[in-house]
Amino acid sequence: MNNYFSSLKFILKVILMITTKAALGASVGGVVVDENGKPISQSSVCLSSQTVAVDASSSCLQTQATDSQGSYSFSQVDAGNYVVTITDSRFPTYTWQPAVAGGKLTIKQFSDTITGFDVKRQFSFSNFQKPITISGSDLPELSSFNLSQDTVFVKVYAVDPSNPTQQTVFFLGKVTDANLKFAASAPWTVKEVKYEIFSPTASTQGSLIVQS
Repeated sequence: MNNYFSSLKFILKVILMITTKAALGASVGGVVVDENGKPISQSSVCLSSQTVAVDASSSCLQTQATDSQGSYSFSQVDAGNYVVTITDSRFPTYTWQPAVAGGKLTIKQFSDTITGFDVKRQFSFSNFQKPITISGSDLPELSSFNLSQDTVFVKVYAVDPSNPTQQTVFFLGKVTDANLKFAASAPWTVKEVKYEIFSPTASTQGSLIVQS
């Protein structure tokens, strides 16, 4: 009987330790505001690991919507490195910048309480689009390829200045006529469009200045 009660006391103690640990989980909170400092409600807030690219809701460890005061709060956060990101389709021409240095946070222990991790909406031209038109005459190197006999491909794209590995491809396909012409939309901030022309025997590349 004594062994039974001893075992029961041990189990209860473990349960109590686990419950206490969960209750002592770290918390992260802040507010989401516009460029004038006014709170924004119903914005989607995502807490994710710094090692995970936030490009979908599946990357979020916790999510919630801001309340009427623009506030959000995540509780029971484990120790580690995190980022907080905001998405809100109501404001497509705005970006969201953490109002703290670096935009990242570190939880060192379960008792940590981080408040004031605020996010501010800022106007951005980068989400605007402008029309561009590219024709064969814009690609002078195209005339040096034998379009009637060779398999010739053209790729036209723009590179994000802040992330050179990120490309926006406007055209990629086989070309059989030097009178190539196509229209596309480019981000407002794009100032230069690059192109590549290649066949089994030759390749070349160049760039075009895009007018605002």
